[in-house]
Amino acid sequence: PSASAAGPYKPVASVRGVMTGQMLAFKRLQTSLTETKDVDRPVAIQLTSEALAELANVNTYNNEKEDYRTWAGQLRDTAMELAGEAKKKDKADEDKMKSLLAKLDATCKSCHDAYQ
Repeated sequence: PSASAAGPYKPVASVRGVMTGQMLAFKRLQTSLTETKDVDRPVAIQLTSEALAELANVNTYNNEKEDYRTWAGQLRDTAMELAGEAKKKDKADEDKMKSLLAKLDATCKSCHDAYQ
């Protein structure tokens, strides 16, 4: 729904809860990109990436500091880029997806170095 229909956005989970969700989604992506080769793999990568992107989107509301919000936004955007690549299914570029996963990891580490 639109923001006006739903009202102003207010996160309901703790930052720790959101971070745990992000970590679980990231670990699932790692497994999907390095170990799993089943038929449902592209869909799993796409949907997990979308879930990670939404958690990162929520995380932009969890801190007022600009660098924190920037990292959360970068995580969101990179996860959506990975979802888009996975959506190509058998035409997806494996190296690009693994590179995007590495970029996600680097973004998380940068933020964690500053805030964890």
